[in-house]
Amino acid sequence: MKRLICLAGAVLGAAGISQIPEYSQQYAQRLGGAIDELSAVIARFDDDAAASGLTRAEGLDRYSRSPDDFLVDRGVSMRVIFERHEQLVAQRDALRNAGPIEQVSAMARYFDTDVGAAALEDYRPAVPVTMEGLTFAAVGFGLGYGLLWGSWSLAAVPFRRRRKADKVRIR
Repeated sequence: MKRLICLAGAVLGAAGISQIPEYSQQYAQRLGGAIDELSAVIARFDDDAAASGLTRAEGLDRYSRSPDDFLVDRGVSMRVIFERHEQLVAQRDALRNAGPIEQVSAMARYFDTDVGAAALEDYRPAVPVTMEGLTFAAVGFGLGYGLLWGSWSLAAVPFRRRRKADKVRIR
């Protein structure tokens, strides 16, 4: 019974942990989409500034010096867009340059909640057929089995019969 339950835990662990590379891939796709969209907004801003004979910094400066609160707020919004774009590009580069195991820590370190929530909303589990997915599945299998085996063993300690050492004496 114990082995059957531990095997079920191992299968669940393998199925769950093997989804990490798949979610990471879908997250990276969303990240790329967000970067592309912000890049388009930035390019339009830069083109508009250039058409007026301004650099990006000069255009932002014009926004900040405007007596119109709306334009000041738009300038602040554009600064936020530039900063967010830089952060997302840095995260994409970190994910691209990381190995399979390092991707998990890089994603955790740079995780963007907006992109992550959107990826999770549309997430569809997938069967891992890559070496990376199979490796994560194997780790999940071992963790699931080991955690249930250890939990079961610890829970059973109070119910074990004690052996009497002096039951059989050799003369």
